[in-house]
Amino acid sequence: MTLRHSTLTATLCLGTLCLGMVATPVLADSSFEGKIQSVSSSDRSFVVKGQTFYTDGSTDYDDGLRAFADLKPGQKVKVEPSQRGGRRFAKEVELED
Repeated sequence: MTLRHSTLTATLCLGTLCLGMVATPVLADSSFEGKIQSVSSSDRSFVVKGQTFYTDGSTDYDDGLRAFADLKPGQKVKVEPSQRGGRRFAKEVELED
């Protein structure tokens, strides 16, 4: 293995590592709280603090919310997010006081 090959390999590995860190949003399993800014019925999504959350049949609604139709701009919510297919989904949405 030549010095040039080793340097190229190290550069590519480091570049891939850095790209992965930039391209992958950090969601962990933490919750996200704030007021709903907008709701889109056409794609079943809502926006909180500039972040779009999509919903589907597996989204769980709690604390006074029963379905996507109950989401309204101005409501304070707590969202448990998950990342799927390049989109941020709401695993659970709770109404906050």
